[in-house]
Amino acid sequence: MANTKLDRIERDIEKTRAKILEQQKKLKDLEAQKTEEENAQIVQMVKAVHLDGTQLAAFLSAYASGEITLPQPEAAYPTEQEDSDDEE
Repeated sequence: MANTKLDRIERDIEKTRAKILEQQKKLKDLEAQKTEEENAQIVQMVKAVHLDGTQLAAFLSAYASGEITLPQPEAAYPTEQEDSDDEE
């Protein structure tokens, strides 16, 4: 009886290890898909601004060195009109 219980536990351990390996492979594949999609989106954005390689390199270099800055998105603050509506 003790051997049967031990055998069952060992089988469960092996099944669990196999599932873990399968999930690790799935995770690795999903991470690779994510990276591919991110890269595709970057390429699409670069093509949308119609810069050649030299122009893109110059832009990125200028941005990295602080020569140019990008506008920050506006914060979502309520406007005065929205505030006055609440007071009525």
